Amino acid sequence: MLAGAACSAMSAEAAHTAVLVDVRARRLLAVRGRATAGRALLPPGSTLKPLVLSALMNLRKLTEQETFPCPGVLTIGGRSLNCSHPRIDVPMRVETALAYSCNCFVAHMAERFEPGELARQLEAMGLASPSGLLPGEEIAGRIAPARTPDAIRLQALGEADAAVTVAELALAYRLLAMHAHPAIVAGMEGAVQYGTAQNARVEGVSVAGKTGSVRSENGERVAWFAGFMPSRQPEVAIAVMLQGRSGGSDAAPVAGRMLQAYRVGRL
Repeated sequence: MLAGAACSAMSAEAAHTAVLVDVRARRLLAVRGRATAGRALLPPGSTLKPLVLSALMNLRKLTEQETFPCPGVLTIGGRSLNCSHPRIDVPMRVETALAYSCNCFVAHMAERFEPGELARQLEAMGLASPSGLLPGEEIAGRIAPARTPDAIRLQALGEADAAVTVAELALAYRLLAMHAHPAIVAGMEGAVQYGTAQNARVEGVSVAGKTGSVRSENGERVAWFAGFMPSRQPEVAIAVMLQGRSGGSDAAPVAGRMLQAYRVGRL
């Protein structure tokens, strides 16, 4: 894990930290927990998965047709990271792996990265640079080069060698909204429609999203949601972080309410 003072215990203000960005204009539309949004560095957990699979597809190391039968059981470096999704009787593909947040699929595909390659891809997405959305109030995320197979797999799952701010993650998802492969978008739509992120639904519009549930360096539970809306013609990208046990149960509802407020002009 990456160390740093910014990874210290989250304040009460961080109980609802969120950043909403205009996709076309790259403009901040709303922020909650402003100080935390640009200064708290925390592991992103499974919100990294769409970015990781996008990087593999952009590098031509993964196609949407590829499948992998999820064994359900995953141990990396002595850590148990078993999948929590229901048993799926058919092999996972990109779309279903994102919808159900399949650790086994992402860790398996991440083995295709060369040492340090994933870190370079994440840096190119802005996860090691202040977003510029909160001038004078931001620090840079930290992405360490993962060089061993276990380190690469842990980084791909957002569990190690990556610590980002909410503002950085919102901008990374803005880039994803503009350039994502259709299979990535479909998987994130599936997460909201039937997978881990159903609590982020907004009536009358399709949302693409991804949840994350992870522990900070000091053991606090961190819940994430990141996504964009409408999924096929994105107007806004969002990232939400709070103290909580589950991205799906704790962070996704916050994102849903914020996206709904945007949609009806009541931010």
